[in-house]
Amino acid sequence: MENLELKNMENNTSEEPKEPEEKSGMEDKADNTVLMVLLAIGLLALGAYGMKWLMDTKPEAKKAIPETWTPSVQVIPLTEKNYTPVIRAEGEVEAATKTMLISEVAGSVVHISPLLEKGNTIPEGEIILKVDDADYKTQLTSAKSTLADAELMLAQEEARAVQAERDWKKLGRGTVATDLVLRKPQIKSALARIEAAQAAIEKAERDMAKTVIRAPYTCLVDRKFIDEGAYVSMMSQIAEVSSVDEYEVRLPLNLNEVGFLDKASGIGSEVLLESMIGGKLYQWKGQAVRFEGGVDSSTFSRIMVVSVKRDSAKEDENFQLPPVGMFVKAKLQGQAMGKVFSIPGEALREGTSVWVLAENDLLEVVDVTVIRSERDQVIIEPKEKDNLVAGDRIIVSPIAIPVNGMKLEVEKSSEVQDSENLK
Repeated sequence: MENLELKNMENNTSEEPKEPEEKSGMEDKADNTVLMVLLAIGLLALGAYGMKWLMDTKPEAKKAIPETWTPSVQVIPLTEKNYTPVIRAEGEVEAATKTMLISEVAGSVVHISPLLEKGNTIPEGEIILKVDDADYKTQLTSAKSTLADAELMLAQEEARAVQAERDWKKLGRGTVATDLVLRKPQIKSALARIEAAQAAIEKAERDMAKTVIRAPYTCLVDRKFIDEGAYVSMMSQIAEVSSVDEYEVRLPLNLNEVGFLDKASGIGSEVLLESMIGGKLYQWKGQAVRFEGGVDSSTFSRIMVVSVKRDSAKEDENFQLPPVGMFVKAKLQGQAMGKVFSIPGEALREGTSVWVLAENDLLEVVDVTVIRSERDQVIIEPKEKDNLVAGDRIIVSPIAIPVNGMKLEVEKSSEVQDSENLK
C-alpha cells in the first residue's frame, strides 16, 4: 500500500511541469490565426484598390453604328408579246403504204424480175413474176368453144320458134299458141348458156392476166418469199413491198399539247420534220392528216399521223424523204393566243408566283396563272388582278430567305442588262 502511494505521488510530481507547455502552444495557434485573418483582409483591400484603379483608368469604348446588309438580286423587265405555241414531238418514219403481194393462181414460176431483191426499188407496172399460163390458155379456149356451141343452139332454137309459129297459124284453130309451142323456154335456156359461156371466158381471161404479177406502184422490196423455178399455189406469198413516194410519221401528243392545237385539232396543218444525218441538218415538210383511235390510257396521249411526200425540188436525191425507221423531231404551230407575258423558267417560284422588285426596291410576291411551260420560257396569262404590267422588274436570282416587303438592291450587271433590254 505504501508502495502504491509512493508511485502515485511520483506520477503526480512528473505531470505537473507539462501545463505551461500546452498553454504556450495554444497561444501560438491563436497568433497564426490572427496573422492569416490580417493577411486576407490586406489582400482584399489590395484587390479592391486595384479594381477601383482599373475602373478609374479604363479607356473609353467607341460606339459604332451596326451596318445593315441588303441582298442584291438580278432582274429582267417583264415583256408582253403575241404568242403562238409551238408543239414539239418525236416519231418514227414509216411507209405510208405496205402491200403483201400474193399469187391468185397456181402454177410453176417461169420468170422473176431481177429487181425482186430486198432493198431494190421497182417502178410501177414492172413485171415482178410470171406463172406458167398453159393450163389457163386451155381453159380460155374451152370457154370460147362452149360459147360458140351456145350461140349455135340459140340460133337453132330461134329458127325452130319461127317455124313453130308458122305451123300453128296453118292449123287455123284460132287459139293462142303456148310458150312451149313457140319454144320460148328453149330460147331462154340457150341465152343463159351463152351468158355462162361468156362468164367462163371472162374468168379464163382474168386467170390468164393473174399469171403475170406487176408492181402496184413504185415500191421498195422489203422481203422476198419466192425464187425462180418454184411452184406457187393460190394465196402463196410472193413479196412484201412498201411505197417510196409517201411516208408517215406517228407523233404521240400529250393531251395538254393537243389542247393548244387549232379548232380542227391541227388536221391539215403543216408540220416541220428535221433530223441530223452525217452532221448535216435535213428538214422535210409534212401535213397532219388524222388522229389514230382515242386516248392511250397509259400515257394520256393521242397519236397524230403526219404525211410527208417526196419533194422533187430537193437537190439531195438520197434524202427527198426521211429514211424509214429513223426518228425525227417535229414542230407544229398551235392556235394563236394573243398578248401574253413571257418569263424565263427560273423566274417562276413554286410554280405559281413570281418575285417583283417594286419601285421602292421592296420585294413583292405576286401569284400568277401559268398557261404553258416550255424549255426556255414560261407563258403567263395577263390578268388585272395579278398586278403585273409590262416593264415590271422580275427577279431571276435566288434569295436565301425571301420575305414579302424586304429591302433589296439590284446588281450593277443586272442594271446594265436591264437598260439594254429596254432599248
